[in-house]
Amino acid sequence: MRPFVVVVALLLGLVAMVNGLAVWDRARHEARIELAAAGFAPGQALLGYRDTDERRFQKARLAVIPRPRVVVFGSSRVMTISAAMVGAAPGEFYNAGLSGGTVEDFIVMWSTLKAGDKIPEVAIFGIDNWEFNASHPQVRWLVWADDVARFLETTEGAGGWRHADAVLYRWYQLKDLLSFSVLRRSLGDLRRLRLDREPRGAELVRSLADQVVDERRIDGRRALRADGSLVYETDYEARGPDEVRADALDFVRQHHANLRAFAWDAERARRLDSLWRDMRAHGVRIIAYLPPYHPLVWDSVRHDAGAMAGLARTRTVLAALAGPRAGVYDLSDPASVPCAESDFIDGTHTRAGCTARVVARGLVAP
Repeated sequence: MRPFVVVVALLLGLVAMVNGLAVWDRARHEARIELAAAGFAPGQALLGYRDTDERRFQKARLAVIPRPRVVVFGSSRVMTISAAMVGAAPGEFYNAGLSGGTVEDFIVMWSTLKAGDKIPEVAIFGIDNWEFNASHPQVRWLVWADDVARFLETTEGAGGWRHADAVLYRWYQLKDLLSFSVLRRSLGDLRRLRLDREPRGAELVRSLADQVVDERRIDGRRALRADGSLVYETDYEARGPDEVRADALDFVRQHHANLRAFAWDAERARRLDSLWRDMRAHGVRIIAYLPPYHPLVWDSVRHDAGAMAGLARTRTVLAALAGPRAGVYDLSDPASVPCAESDFIDGTHTRAGCTARVVARGLVAP
């Protein structure tokens, strides 16, 4: 028995050493990214955003920005919401939208804000109905699987003891040191070092060094403002109605608005419940809306009984989870905003005028 115990202890020690070394190196690199992100100031814009790891970028920005009064969470469909649209002064607003952003992404963004004691007064969520469709694969957030698990374990396991969350967090850190799933990631990171490859996110440091310009010098290019809001390139926004209509029809034919064979994802709804409960416990007012579809896409959705049933359930669950002080708006029908075909730049994304009307529907209360 004793040799077995010794072997196990040595293996666990080796795992802890490898994980600890990788965590130390990862923390050094994340600190470099945050230092670069801290220099991205109001009035500036990042041109190379499309070529960077946007999840790593947003997490770094949230770690270094001043405490915002209003934060937006959502997919690319919310990314054009800017400080000007919500009437916020520089530094009072941040758009944490992400391409394909899901509940799990929101959890990590919120955890970053909370860790930095940057609790906003208002959180606006643009919730895509497909987020709760178990038939629609969503994998981008998996790069943060450990962070999501940590949040759920610490918040759901805390019970009523006010110090339990801190104790559980420390316990989870210890588990990470001995975790074989973390070991796989650590070995991959250390292998990159051994082969003299760039650490993940190195392109962010470069972009923030040489791709940041004065916001007035975007000159029709796609860019990300310092408040996290996206500006589309002029050529893309200038496409004619036939091209936009073709995009919308293609989205219907190939993806069926990501609502095909809608199957309710109860686990993701549970995660959203945990997130919103934690936000409310920290005094955050929650506002959620379902973004408008392109009229041609909406016409397809409203004639699909399964998709409409999923939409109705999403709307009901959001209203129940958001709490009494929250505002929940179903703007799936573009006519409810109102937004016409000409208000869309492709099959899913709205122009600034439509987005501003969505905000004006009362998404941000004074």
